[in-house]
Parts: sequence; structure tokens; C-alpha cells
Amino acid sequence: MRQIDMDNWDWWSGPPELTRDDVLVVTSHAELAGLSSSIGEALQAVDDWEFQTRVGLFPDEARRLRDQIHDIIRDRPTRG
Repeated sequence: MRQIDMDNWDWWSGPPELTRDDVLVVTSHAELAGLSSSIGEALQAVDDWEFQTRVGLFPDEARRLRDQIHDIIRDRPTRG
């Protein structure tokens, strides 16, 4: 997961840093916070030995994703 700097996006030529394997998702801070919280809840509710089977990520991958989302929310203030 990575963040695209929307302030320096060249709207005419598109986002050069996207590859064919990337998926661009537009979401709000509130939605990201909910996703981060949901990942945290899953980490608490599901035992490590069955986490990958039930969630699709290993626990360390889920923690890394949750932390990346948290960093984006913390580092990029909402615009108003």
C-alpha cells in the first residue's frame, strides 16, 4: 500500500506511479479509520493459527497494512 501525492498529480497524463497490478481506491479519512479499526478488531478476534485462512492475510501483513493506513490518516490532515 502506498499513498499518491494528490497535490503533485498531473491530471492530464494520469498517475505515472501506477502499474497494471495496482488498484486505485478513493476513500475518506473516516472510511480509512474504519478499515484500520476493523483490521485491529480482526487481529484481536481471530487466533494467529487460523488468521490467514479466515482473513486472507497473515497477521504480520494485517498489522503492517493497519499501520500504513494509520500513518496516512495521521500524516495527511483532512481538507475543509
